[in-house]
Amino acid sequence: MANDLFEFTTEQKPVFVYGTLRAGQGNYQHILRGNTVQERPAHLMDHTLFGRGIPFAFARKGSRVVGEVMDVHAELWPVVLRRLDALEGYRGEGGDNHYDRKVRTVTLADGSTIEAYVYLAGEMTRTWFTHRDEPCYEDYVKAQRR
Repeated sequence: MANDLFEFTTEQKPVFVYGTLRAGQGNYQHILRGNTVQERPAHLMDHTLFGRGIPFAFARKGSRVVGEVMDVHAELWPVVLRRLDALEGYRGEGGDNHYDRKVRTVTLADGSTIEAYVYLAGEMTRTWFTHRDEPCYEDYVKAQRR
């Protein structure tokens, strides 16, 4: 069964998004629009973004990633998380994932911090960027406007 491929958690947490899942972006329209209780500006410290068109977050001391925290309606949580995992190519901890779903501390606009799920570049994906001299950036939406 297809759903058995995904490691699934019943623990609901906010989701920090930084790319195509941000409000107004393409994947937001298909997965998150209408499924959230609230959406809050936030950033992820000690990480940066690589990739053109599709961003990948990597750990990098002193950098930050601009995004939003999405609080999903509780009754929609299982379906939304499965859709997010499928979109991000996440098949469970230790798998050959496009992105890994991790819990990280993110900072809200008011300076407070919360724990949220973040999709970070998976091990296989990180190898795509290790031998490139590709610029990093902190804000996907601003980078797309250039």
